[in-house]
Amino acid sequence: MTLDPHLLWAYAHIVLFVYWLGADVGLYGVMILVKNPKLSYETRATLIKLAFYIDLFPRVTFALLLPVGMHLARDLGLYPFPDWLMALAWTAGILWSLLHLAVVWYKGTAFARGLVRFNQFYELVLGGFFVGVGAWSLATGTPIEAGWFAAKLLLFGLIFWVILGIDVVFQPFTTILRMGPTGSTPEKEREVTRATHITMAWAVLLYLLVLAVAFLGKVKPFW
Repeated sequence: MTLDPHLLWAYAHIVLFVYWLGADVGLYGVMILVKNPKLSYETRATLIKLAFYIDLFPRVTFALLLPVGMHLARDLGLYPFPDWLMALAWTAGILWSLLHLAVVWYKGTAFARGLVRFNQFYELVLGGFFVGVGAWSLATGTPIEAGWFAAKLLLFGLIFWVILGIDVVFQPFTTILRMGPTGSTPEKEREVTRATHITMAWAVLLYLLVLAVAFLGKVKPFW
């Protein structure tokens, strides 16, 4: 029996999608618990440490979704990605995954802070690229002819920006760590609650975009 490479890439895409969204929903639950001032400092600090590790799953899987998705797009004849571009996408995806691992490994150092800033710049630029390509293709039919795929690329770019927004506005973790066992005050708790609510709103927007992207990819409602 010969395995169809396209089916293998489709399977990989599903697995990455599940671990990305599933772990992200887990983080959503952690945020709800972390903002609860009735929990002890030790409990909240433990949840924070756990969240940093859970957060690796959506970040690494999202980094690898792009090259896997490019394989699927090429197999479906949506765009003739050359081999050199595929190799570049895999290199970028692997390096981006290693960046996320390094941020956690070297957390609290100047090196990690530099990686975080680079990651935010990368998310801003790559998101803009996909939004631009998707919008241009929808308007002109080139370089992507299939309208549903162009719309998917546009929304995919918006996901980069939403993730960037989450990275920028989410500060409760570091705020709670600064509090210490006896450092909590009503003002700091309000800061934590406000930042968490904003982040959760961004997360809901992320889930809506993911649902829309999945709908376009599966249903292909227009061409």
